[in-house]
Amino acid sequence: MKSAFAVAIFLVSVSLIFALDNAELLLSKEYLIELQSLETQSVETKAILAIAVGLKYRETIQPNYKVWFSNLYEELKDKALPSEIEEGIKIVNELVSVSTVSALNMLYSTQNSDNLIKAISLRAFFYDWVDTRDPRSSEEIVKTAYELIELLPNQYFPYKALLEVYSSGSSIDKDRLMEIRERIFSEGLQDLLGDDLIESEFVSGLEELVLEDYSRLGTGEPVSMYYAAMAYMKMGESFDALEILNSIDLHRIPPRFASNASMVVGNYYLGNGDFEEAVKNYQDSLRFWPENSMAVRNLGMAYYLTKDRDYYDLARFYLQLSGYESFDDEVSSALKELRRRAIFELALVTIVPLAAIVVVGLFLLEYFSKKRKTSQERKAMKEDGGNNED
Repeated sequence: MKSAFAVAIFLVSVSLIFALDNAELLLSKEYLIELQSLETQSVETKAILAIAVGLKYRETIQPNYKVWFSNLYEELKDKALPSEIEEGIKIVNELVSVSTVSALNMLYSTQNSDNLIKAISLRAFFYDWVDTRDPRSSEEIVKTAYELIELLPNQYFPYKALLEVYSSGSSIDKDRLMEIRERIFSEGLQDLLGDDLIESEFVSGLEELVLEDYSRLGTGEPVSMYYAAMAYMKMGESFDALEILNSIDLHRIPPRFASNASMVVGNYYLGNGDFEEAVKNYQDSLRFWPENSMAVRNLGMAYYLTKDRDYYDLARFYLQLSGYESFDDEVSSALKELRRRAIFELALVTIVPLAAIVVVGLFLLEYFSKKRKTSQERKAMKEDGGNNED
């Protein structure tokens, strides 16, 4: 009897540890990669992988994840699974195959308090909030994230979700953000969450803290370097900003960030009258992100400010393309001058030569007309013997 009881206790303990590991895996930074790297091919592991793939689909909306999830889900249909995993995979299937709203309703109504369900809930509500900024989702995120921080300390995603919520324009809370910051450092999680913290501080307009934590962490992560450079720029310390920007491999950061970084460098050169370098950086900016209208505008202004008529057509083209004319006085003034010059040059190359041709033509016509008249008069005088009856 005692041995049977001991075995039961052991199985329950193993089950709890397994459930704990599953929840922790779903809360990790690279949750799908970590699950794929597991060597075990058990049914439970495949089910957790299916859950992770479904969540990754909702995170990215990439069709290949949906197909992958559907295949895994079909394989698992008749398999016996622990109750929390079975419920979790049903919720994720609803999320992938039906709608986010339907899945969230299932989460609202569930009585299951298992950590795995909480982890799924946190990610599902977070992805919904990213898309909709629904305050109900943000409330669920905050509640569930704090619960998971207490139940499963030192996990990545609960902190990440709170950083995002507390730095969002619709729900920004700098005091709570500072609390999370202190907790990250006190728990020794700066290596795991330092770059996310810098991002949230920058988005919240806390440039001094960005620079403090950037220096404190000594991070070489390109996006954090970008935020530090932008913080320096906002604080008027352009030299420090340029030093960082010039050391970043811009291909390792999102295209919009790379475009903005190149534009900022271009602005510096433009302000210092180095139009060639300004143009080069604005062109780089548009290669990274062609829709950057400010870079289009500034490229046009750089061409205009060269005061080289060879670049005036390019200046006019980019300034018109930028769409800034109606509300940017500098662009409007430049375009007016460029159009006047274009009209004047058009007159020089078309109207003036045409007028000259007309004048010369009239002169020649008058000349030949007079010559013909003189010739006719001489002929008439010769024919009447020089007598003039008049």
